[in-house]
Amino acid sequence: MKAIEFIYSDKLEQNLERYEEVDGEKCECCGKPLKSKKYYVNTIDGPFVVEPHITDEEMRANGTQSQGIFYLGSTCIKKYPKSHIGTL
Repeated sequence: MKAIEFIYSDKLEQNLERYEEVDGEKCECCGKPLKSKKYYVNTIDGPFVVEPHITDEEMRANGTQSQGIFYLGSTCIKKYPKSHIGTL
């Protein structure tokens, strides 16, 4: 299990304020509304990102726990290596 740090956009706070009235899901990285929930990252405490196939049992065996999946937009997902990107 290779964990990497979750990447936040420097525009996250600005976008959360700008799009606060928009219904629907927002990108966890930049705060913009999602067009679709196609891309996600599997997160653990920290938050850190692990490969999408890592199970809760594997996480517990490594002394950590899942924070769930975070949906990201098509631009923000490009900040991660392909090995850490999940798709629906």
